[in-house]
Amino acid sequence: MDIRRLKFFIVTAEERNIGRAAERLHITQPPLTRHIQSLEDELGVQLFRRTSSGVELTQAGMALLTHAQNISAHVELAIEQIKRVAAGKEGRIDIGIFGSAMLDVIPRILSSFSLACPHVNVVLHNAPKNRQLEALQQGRIMIAFDRYFRPMPELQSELISQEPLWIALNQRNPLVQKASITLADLKAEPLIGEQDQSVFFASQELFRLQNFSPLIVHKAADMISAVVMVSGGFGSALVPESVLNLKLPEVVFRPLAPDIASTVDLHCVYRKDEKSPLLAALLACIRDFKCQHPIPSGYRHMP
Repeated sequence: MDIRRLKFFIVTAEERNIGRAAERLHITQPPLTRHIQSLEDELGVQLFRRTSSGVELTQAGMALLTHAQNISAHVELAIEQIKRVAAGKEGRIDIGIFGSAMLDVIPRILSSFSLACPHVNVVLHNAPKNRQLEALQQGRIMIAFDRYFRPMPELQSELISQEPLWIALNQRNPLVQKASITLADLKAEPLIGEQDQSVFFASQELFRLQNFSPLIVHKAADMISAVVMVSGGFGSALVPESVLNLKLPEVVFRPLAPDIASTVDLHCVYRKDEKSPLLAALLACIRDFKCQHPIPSGYRHMP
């Protein structure tokens, strides 16, 4: 019993006439009759009886029709699912994320992706950069997002956005009275760095250009933790603009003065040999986001 013969059987049962069924199937009557007889011989039962107007199902035929329709429906569903998987519209994609990038850009990209591919199961893995890279190389995730990735020959990196740097201050800090923060303000300001150092590279470049070293008094696991420490009064922190979405007690955000205004990168990275249509679909959403959100002008770019 094969799918083709079941289809011929279903159409004949629906039309109750060999001629009309053959016309609908775009074949002639003799081969259709042979297929029905072959199916009856294989099953050892009569499926149709002839009538004055055509054919009608026997009891065995009616029993087979229910199963045949269910089988046909499952096959159609399987074909549609396979097509969606091949087109990057269904399946599972594992994504590495970390820190402040989760607060703005990535959710907007994933929202666009979920609208474009509603049947794809998105699994997020929150892990520091080194663990993301390890998971990526081992094939446990398909793409990773973070602020800074060192070049690796087997990986492809794409710039997604460049966010302005702001400073997070405790509301008891006298600097909150200022509309923007200058270099002179930062020279004696106790700052909270980050262990992951994604934003640290950008801020260090800013200080290097201005010929002084920042006063780092604490290091946090990531920018979100750094702002929590600001809330607790442990110091101030240079943060990407997306961190402004955090609403924590005692925390006030101020922009940097125009002469030291800087940006920090957000990248995605994936294996160069990865051919998954799911990755291609996500990268299409990333590139569409980049077109809709051009890099801001008037800022000093920090890699």
